[in-house]
Amino acid sequence: MVHPVPVHPVPVHPVLRAVPTPATAPACCVCGVATTGPFALCFCCGVLVEQLRLPLTPMVSMADYRLSDPLHRRLRGYKDAPAADARRAYRRELVGLVGTWLTANGQSLVARFGTRWDVVTTVPSSRRPGPAPVGAIVEAVPALADRHRQLLVRGSRPTGHLLADRLAFSPAPGAGPPLPREAAVLVVDDSVVTGARAQSAAAALRIRGIRVAGILVIGRARARNEPGQPKVAL
Repeated sequence: MVHPVPVHPVPVHPVLRAVPTPATAPACCVCGVATTGPFALCFCCGVLVEQLRLPLTPMVSMADYRLSDPLHRRLRGYKDAPAADARRAYRRELVGLVGTWLTANGQSLVARFGTRWDVVTTVPSSRRPGPAPVGAIVEAVPALADRHRQLLVRGSRPTGHLLADRLAFSPAPGAGPPLPREAAVLVVDDSVVTGARAQSAAAALRIRGIRVAGILVIGRARARNEPGQPKVAL
């Protein structure tokens, strides 16, 4: 089910997805993508669970996007637009989208993950040095900002499309005091195709004894093999 939610002053995306609820159609128990046959996991999540050798972390995305649609342009533009003013404008629109979605779906998200979160962290970029770009969005959303800590940096192993690895991310130097044992972390990313990087980030925390509540993603690319869908390039 989707709800039209305008984001002012410029609509960011025609629809935002609500938190998945149990449906009659088969859906992946991790990411909610439709599956075929009596399978608990979609193809991508099935590959990732074999690579990570861990049960996957539940993941919720706020909206789907396609190549060059309004949401895709904003997810690319807030990082890559040539002009600083344009990058700031795209970031403001994404901040509005995230804030609007959390206001409407915050309680359902807690129910989906089965717990509240005490800390919010972000998935480091696989291409850019320094803090995760999505951290600038998290820092501007009141519901997330006061709990934000950068817990991870890039690790010793690669990750990419359908390539997940426990060692793809490492603890961030100077990340602050150790988390209390009972603390739960929400992992936030701006976009996913298969979820490999986000699941690798969650796994890097979990193998160090950190409890991960779930993964929250702003946009998820539509399946590459969807009829008529061009190849998605992030």
